Amino acid sequence: MSRPRRSFSRRVLISQLALVVVILALVTGVFAWLGSRTVTEVTETKALATARTLAIDPNVRAAATKASDEHADEPDEQIVESMLKITDDLRARSGISFAVITDDRGIRLTHPDRSKIGHRVSTSPEEALAGRENISHESGTLGETVRAKVPIYSTADDETVVGEVSVGIYASVLDADLRRELLLLGTVAVLALALGGVVSVMLGRRLRRETLGVGPEELAEMARDQGAVLHGLDDGVLGFSADGTLTLSNSNAKELLGAADGQDRADVKGRATSARELDGDDIDGDDINVPDEITTMMADVPAEGALRRRITIGERILLATAVRVQRDGVSVGGVVTLRDETQMLTMARQLESVTAMARALRTQRHEFANRLHTVLGLVDTGATDEAHTYLSSILGTGPIATPVEDIDLVSDPYLRAVLEAKGTTAAEAGVTLSVAPDSLAVGTVRDPEAVTLILGNLIDNAVRAAVAGRGSAGARVVVQLLSSGRELHAVVTDTGDGVDADVEEKIFEEGFSTAEAASAPDFGIGLTTGTGTGDGHGLGIGLALSRRVAEKGGGRVWLIDGHDPDLGGASFGMVLPDALEEFQQDEER
Repeated sequence: MSRPRRSFSRRVLISQLALVVVILALVTGVFAWLGSRTVTEVTETKALATARTLAIDPNVRAAATKASDEHADEPDEQIVESMLKITDDLRARSGISFAVITDDRGIRLTHPDRSKIGHRVSTSPEEALAGRENISHESGTLGETVRAKVPIYSTADDETVVGEVSVGIYASVLDADLRRELLLLGTVAVLALALGGVVSVMLGRRLRRETLGVGPEELAEMARDQGAVLHGLDDGVLGFSADGTLTLSNSNAKELLGAADGQDRADVKGRATSARELDGDDIDGDDINVPDEITTMMADVPAEGALRRRITIGERILLATAVRVQRDGVSVGGVVTLRDETQMLTMARQLESVTAMARALRTQRHEFANRLHTVLGLVDTGATDEAHTYLSSILGTGPIATPVEDIDLVSDPYLRAVLEAKGTTAAEAGVTLSVAPDSLAVGTVRDPEAVTLILGNLIDNAVRAAVAGRGSAGARVVVQLLSSGRELHAVVTDTGDGVDADVEEKIFEEGFSTAEAASAPDFGIGLTTGTGTGDGHGLGIGLALSRRVAEKGGGRVWLIDGHDPDLGGASFGMVLPDALEEFQQDEER
């Protein structure tokens, strides 16, 4: 069974403490060695300086010269007493352990132990008697000492050596000084170790807090997973720090927000996911212009849950979902995902139109079947004259009844289908849908998806506005259709309350709505009735989508200025430059 891996912060703490201990050990060792050398050198210098001072004393030189000249078996008592007075006084004043004076044979003239006077010194005096100063650590009759030996020159000249001065300091004094130095150095080392430990613990806690307890291995794995996830998602992803700064994005987000304009989406998605490219392309979000809507979302998103809004970027309608990211109860930022809903919304609107047309066709099929049964019944009973009269009436009034007035002015099957479908739905809402008498659309629709989507949305909004209108002229919607070569022109007018001047352009913005129908019943394809305070035009998506689809094909959708003089409501215009096949081309075929 493998041992559990220590946390990253604990490993950093242990490493730092080990480093502090090693550095302190090295520094303490170096300073201990330097300190011991310094103390030893100071002690040796003190002993040598004291010995030199004593060796040049005139009385000492005179006494040593006289004793060397006499070479008596026992030193002159008068000389001994005078020298003892000098050495005792010097020892008391300078703090040395002893001072011994000898003649040129090495016979002691002074010694702390009087019984040793008159005997040869226990350590070799040859260096000093040869005229050379000497410092040594030796063990003699007074124990282990640091000794300085200096020659004494004759009073007659400065070249004849007549004795030596040996000054010593006990090794115990040197050891005591060394212990004081090491104790001080050890105290400083312990304090430094304690300070290093405290700083390491604080740094470990800071590191654990900043990394949320995640170690380098986990960070590396998270970076690899992040790269795979960012490149594997079809949605755009934006990451924000806790202060709202953009920290990462994927290539899809750059494309959706316009940073990858001119690039093919498949090419962007197919780029390599190497670490170098990830660091240089996906993590850096400086080349992305984040819209204000997304910044506002990040400020408004709740601590728990998600916030969803639709935003418009160029020709795209994006669904933005913002969520807060928390770890161990601490907010670490947020994530916004972007999904391109332009095509989906377009298909949804087209599906609504197809569904409405299918419902209208089912109604007409039912009516057509009823008429066929009537004709069959008349023929079976032999009432052929009545059957002939009934069929003649059908041919005169149209094969199937339709709720759209003057629908016969429209010959294209797609235009008839969308008008009949919307007429059925409008009739259910109590609105009369009619074709303007001066309508003339020649040719066949080439792009039924775009035409039915745009025209269907405009009729839906007009019906909604007519239902919400407060006028007394009745609820009506009039559609005028005109063709000019390949161009298809349409004007949809309602009897609603019109559009206020201050919102004429806003109604084409994504998410902007003038309808307040929260309590109104629903009629089929988003149609409502009620007494909302809005004018009914725009529920936040239809007009924006219609204008976008029209502009994509080179056309446009706009609000015609002013109220209609006859109906009193709003009029919306539509131009699609390449929507029709010309009638002459159809005839040739």
